[in-house]
Amino acid sequence: MGIGWVTSAGMTSVPRDPVGTHLIRSTSAALTTDAAPPDYDVVPRTRVASDVPVRPAGTRSRAGNAMGRTRQALLHGAAAAVAAHGTRVTMAEVATAAGVAKATLYNHLRTREEVLQAVLANEVVRVCAQTRDLTVAEALTAAGAAISAHPIRRGLARSEPDVLARMARIDLQLDGWRLAEAEVTRRLQAVGRAGTETVLRLLSSYITTPADPANIRADIDALLSGLPSA
Repeated sequence: MGIGWVTSAGMTSVPRDPVGTHLIRSTSAALTTDAAPPDYDVVPRTRVASDVPVRPAGTRSRAGNAMGRTRQALLHGAAAAVAAHGTRVTMAEVATAAGVAKATLYNHLRTREEVLQAVLANEVVRVCAQTRDLTVAEALTAAGAAISAHPIRRGLARSEPDVLARMARIDLQLDGWRLAEAEVTRRLQAVGRAGTETVLRLLSSYITTPADPANIRADIDALLSGLPSA
């Protein structure tokens, strides 16, 4: 499932001021994640070099690995900041939560919009990686549970409930929804089923109406049993 952001007016481009948001995005890995939400209380505080040389494609380097670790630590802290402060999080709050200097943050992400996009994209990648080997039913159940329990979703429910309503709107003009659509389609085709739009609607419903894993699994089983053959 993917994650994207839209303006409060419903525009589909990335906003200058992302007061309105949209929580979905996807990746080419697997669509879903572990039902357990990430632990944002443990935020890496070590600083690592932010200026690294560009390496040729297909090669690995210590500098490249360091940059990857820096970005992951940064995104982990940024996720904690978004969960705590919502979509109006400042770059200073992100840098503090990540335990890096603002200069390091700006070396990776230059605007709040980029932070929001990168955080949610990274969460989807994490979710997908953790459910890559699950069955379709297990993966979709885990996805619904992850959405329901996610700290960012809970934080926005408290501070920006209007954002959640916009988050639940499926908009295929957004990269995240398009990727989510492609991944759901791929997973369904692997078991000879169609019905991507129906699956996306169910998953998006957990943004505004969270549920416990048992009820989510019941929803998923009922949905899958009624999907047409591909």
